[in-house]
Amino acid sequence: MMDSLVLYIAVGAILKMPNLSSGITYNVEVKENSSFSCYTEPLDDASPKPKVIKLYLGLQNLKISCHLYNVNEEDTLENRKKLLLLYTSSGLAPTIQIFNSTYSGIFYFRMKLEESQSTWTIDIPRRNITYNTDIAPIEEWFVRFTMHHRLNMFATEGTLLDVFREPLLQWHLGKPINSTEIAALIPDVINITVSKCPCANDVAVIALICNDTVHGIYLGVTHSGFISRETQWFNMTNSLCSLLDDDCAGLSLVNIILTNNHLIILTTLGLFISQDLRYPTGRILNFTKPSFCGFERDDYFSANVWYNVQCLANAESYEVDYISLSFNKDKTLSQVSTCFYSNDPYIEWYSCLPHRIHGGKTLSRRVVAFLIDYQQNTGIGLITVQNKAMVSVYKITDHKLNRQTKFPVFWFPDPKFLPFGMFFHPGSHFLYVYGSQVWFSDDGGNTFMLLITLENEIIIKTNMCVYSHSVAFVTDKGNIFFTKAGLERYAKLTTSAHDVFNLYYDHLGSLNIISLNESVSDSLEVHLLDVITLIQEDDIGFDGPLSPQYITEQQMVFFEHIPLNGKSRSVQKSRFYGLHKGKVLQYRPRGSATIVNVFHHEYPPQYLSSITVDVLEKFPFRDEERNSFIRNSLRILKVSDTTRVKLQLVSEYYNSSEQVVSSSLNEFKSSDIEKTVVIPGFSSFLIVEVLDSLNALADATMPERVQFNKSFASDMWFVYDFGTKNGRRWKIIVDTCRYWVRELDNLPLNAIKYLDLTQTFNFGFRVTPVNTAYPIFHMPLMKLVVGNPSIFKVKTNDYWDDTDSYTMEFSVTNNFYKQVNYRPPSKLGIAVPLTDNFYNADPSKPRMRDYFAGSKNSGAYKQCANKSTRAECNCNDNEKLSFFVAFSDCKEKALRMKYPVTRLPVNFRVDSENEYTPLVSPFFVTVTEVNHRTNWEVAGTNETPSMLKMRAYLADKLNITLYNPEALALNIYGSELFHFRVATIPGVSFCNLLDEFQIYVDDAPLAFPGQYLVSTVTAVLVGGIIFVIFMMQIYEINIWNKVKSKVRKKNKVSVSETSATVTSTSS
Repeated sequence: MMDSLVLYIAVGAILKMPNLSSGITYNVEVKENSSFSCYTEPLDDASPKPKVIKLYLGLQNLKISCHLYNVNEEDTLENRKKLLLLYTSSGLAPTIQIFNSTYSGIFYFRMKLEESQSTWTIDIPRRNITYNTDIAPIEEWFVRFTMHHRLNMFATEGTLLDVFREPLLQWHLGKPINSTEIAALIPDVINITVSKCPCANDVAVIALICNDTVHGIYLGVTHSGFISRETQWFNMTNSLCSLLDDDCAGLSLVNIILTNNHLIILTTLGLFISQDLRYPTGRILNFTKPSFCGFERDDYFSANVWYNVQCLANAESYEVDYISLSFNKDKTLSQVSTCFYSNDPYIEWYSCLPHRIHGGKTLSRRVVAFLIDYQQNTGIGLITVQNKAMVSVYKITDHKLNRQTKFPVFWFPDPKFLPFGMFFHPGSHFLYVYGSQVWFSDDGGNTFMLLITLENEIIIKTNMCVYSHSVAFVTDKGNIFFTKAGLERYAKLTTSAHDVFNLYYDHLGSLNIISLNESVSDSLEVHLLDVITLIQEDDIGFDGPLSPQYITEQQMVFFEHIPLNGKSRSVQKSRFYGLHKGKVLQYRPRGSATIVNVFHHEYPPQYLSSITVDVLEKFPFRDEERNSFIRNSLRILKVSDTTRVKLQLVSEYYNSSEQVVSSSLNEFKSSDIEKTVVIPGFSSFLIVEVLDSLNALADATMPERVQFNKSFASDMWFVYDFGTKNGRRWKIIVDTCRYWVRELDNLPLNAIKYLDLTQTFNFGFRVTPVNTAYPIFHMPLMKLVVGNPSIFKVKTNDYWDDTDSYTMEFSVTNNFYKQVNYRPPSKLGIAVPLTDNFYNADPSKPRMRDYFAGSKNSGAYKQCANKSTRAECNCNDNEKLSFFVAFSDCKEKALRMKYPVTRLPVNFRVDSENEYTPLVSPFFVTVTEVNHRTNWEVAGTNETPSMLKMRAYLADKLNITLYNPEALALNIYGSELFHFRVATIPGVSFCNLLDEFQIYVDDAPLAFPGQYLVSTVTAVLVGGIIFVIFMMQIYEINIWNKVKSKVRKKNKVSVSETSATVTSTSS
């Protein structure tokens, strides 16, 4: 941070120097709040320029104009010219960085001055950004403008949308209508729904949900995130009615979803799916309607469609969108299921209603929501069973749910929890379940953590942003809550003033409230929510007294007392809850502390809850003008038949005797109620009643730490006022950021990295505490979550420096690995392969480990036989991924595991025409290693009596041990590649049931007896050295003195010989 600051100051000093070469000096003060305004449309110099940067790429080059302006001054043509001349004459011009998750590029504006020029311009050929011109989902780019690259001056962000390729923008969705027709519908609109394009969030559809007096489907499309007032409205009623034989009575919208390739519309008369948006026809968009038998119009009113948002701009062949349709009702005899899901192109639909549980009892089971987890290839159902909510996760194979769950079912512990929906945060794999509470999971539905608990309201809408990792929740009372993906804290933003509205995050992460307004051009009112300001201004304190209790000088506990006055007097329930965790308790005029934990309890009496805090700034006390009674000594007395104590004022010691206070200025007053007497080392006391001028009743925060009948001098106690009787002087607000996070490697801004075989990617972050309550020795400040540890090998290194900064370095390696012309080791050693099977064969390269005669005489190509290069082997993708030994020449990758591999579970299933069933007894199996390796074993199996009998019966015929496929596990003691084949025994099936799999084992120790030999030799050498030293000490042998004496003797001889030679020469 210091290097950046010095660089900025140096550059700033240079820029403020007069430009002597031009002879003109402008006295222009450029502040830190200057920003760029950039646009692609040709605009007149006098016309107002947009402050939000939304750029658009067509089939031609990208032409951008930019100027600099100050946000606190008028953006005039004269000021633009002054700033342009100032920076261009100093040798600076803007740069633009264009990036998305897979691409990052930097382009430089032209540095030239012309007469009447007011903007910098740049012309970027389309091919320099993208070569593709097909209609397909494509990520909207982010753009970042700075004054010269890496100076980071006036950094301004925006977006760039490829309007030529975006699928939705190539279609007419229905009959175009004007804003006047939409304005006529506004009084009958009861809700609005918004759905964004998964790859380009500035492209969105907005649809109106009307009451029973209006029938039809009305939808609007924007490509600017509703900023430019260009929303185009369509009436889609006729398009959908054609599928209903023109019987459209009662047709109304329920929900709308925009996937990568389709527009999904849920109505009161059924579900409608558009044709593929990637293939525009020039005509109005057509739809198909899947049939779900047994459902009435009323059923669709309570139904909902669910979609796990993912961007398929760089989709692999196995990646596909899923949607699901859930009817929140019990299944009847005429219905196949009450939950269905399908994958693109949404032709075949499958049931997502889970199988019966609880021993087959007939229980009420309603699927509230159902999502597909693309990362783990599972189906996740949010289900209510007998009015209790649970989450169940099922594996998916060939688009179908398995009968068995992947994880144990998670039951939400609170029976009062009313679930409403579920969603994955795009790109981060955090799963949220919401309703009257909000829970989130970071492991795909195995476990959940409670985030929000609401009273008398329920969350009914959500919206999230990939770019900023933000999540927003809306309740049925219009309250808006905010959090970040994976964060265990949240904040309340505001309460919407509109009855009909929806939230919308644009591509850059700006949160907007979208409502209807008949007086504007497109009938939409867009209100930007300043999240940072709303969070900082929101006071989530309450009217009720708090009583502080010191634990240490830096840590305190605040106890919430039952309210003693005002409207809150009847409150008997704690008003501290999870929302307060992580917030700051701020006192006026000074003093603050961070809330660390919230506790609810029934003891001590009269206190409902408590919070622990870390003190940031000490709270003031000894305000003698307001609390004059602190000039006295204090005595604590017991009160019979009550848990309260009596506080009695006594004068200071005078001639070793205590006297009653005589001055009326130093007495208790009614205004002292709800103040807290704090005695360090003992319990604190909240004053609840003033009995007279010398006595008051109080409630102790720690009854066990009360010293009765003891007097405390005036300098041993003090008073805090965290009550409400004299006006609340404390509030609870969101804390400012107290940590700096810095990326260490100057990585490109694109988020997705592609790793080839064996490639390693290194990066790191440093977190520096700033203005924390107190330093905590070596407290980890970051954690790493690996979604699929079997695919990547991740190593971490963390450390702290002298400034308490915490640094974590990461190393990620592609876990799939296979060398060219590789053959596994034999029992003779790693360097002596004897198998005939090559892996990742390439005839143009030498055979690996081909040293000995046995290795040279073995090994034969299959697909690569009689070929000269690998390309001639004609290996397709299926053969490259196949585990079968017949395609070993083509095999490029293998799953890597670190030594030792112990009790590796192996599970099997049988694929039939209609279903997949697990392989169980009596389908007994044999396990062999294809390359005849021996350093492995079957570690466990379910040895049933029938299996043992069959093993004994077939012992002579098979000449191999058979196992029960249930609970089968392997131990591997060797290194490198193991290629296993599992086959069922003859006679259990008409088919030859077999399968193969491969595992590459890393970091194995030396083979026997190498490791033992090294250990033995090392032990002998160390022991011998110790023995020799021991003997020398016993016999007082000083070998060092003998060595020195010999060296001296040798030196004397040498000197005498030299002297003699010199003497003879002289004579």
